[in-house]
Amino acid sequence: MVTEILENARMHHLHGRLNRQPFNLVELLEQVLPEFADQPPGVRTEGLPSEAICSVDPEQARTALKNVLANAIKYSPPDSEPVVITLERKPPHVIIRIADNGIGIPEEEQPYIFEPFYRVDKSRTKGTGGFGLGLSLCKTIMEAHGGKIELASQAGEGTTVSLFFTCS
Repeated sequence: MVTEILENARMHHLHGRLNRQPFNLVELLEQVLPEFADQPPGVRTEGLPSEAICSVDPEQARTALKNVLANAIKYSPPDSEPVVITLERKPPHVIIRIADNGIGIPEEEQPYIFEPFYRVDKSRTKGTGGFGLGLSLCKTIMEAHGGKIELASQAGEGTTVSLFFTCS
């Protein structure tokens, strides 16, 4: 928890001072996906192009992607369909979408989901764990990149998180 708090504070302080470099977001996905390969319900990609180059801080972009993927896996039943990742070019953005078939987020909870320490499941059980900092950190990272993060969800049907990277 302390690490996530410090990283969030650092990102707010260094807003705009990222270690940006041209980086292939498809390559980033290919680097991250093996970490989730053996976790049910699994992860699959659909229709990825060979490359999508953006000026990003690769480590920060990796952190955002891993946090969203970890949530998608954590909140999906092991026997559900795999988490699906797509990438869309929609200038000036490259959008990475992560869609699960998990428990979803009730509509009344969605406006608060990116706030620090906010958790839909207040129990903090071992099964879901966490302190409500992951999505807040993702929002900070995406905004530092000049992008954004959006969520679409229906309780009982799953969640899609979209990471909008601004690319010129």
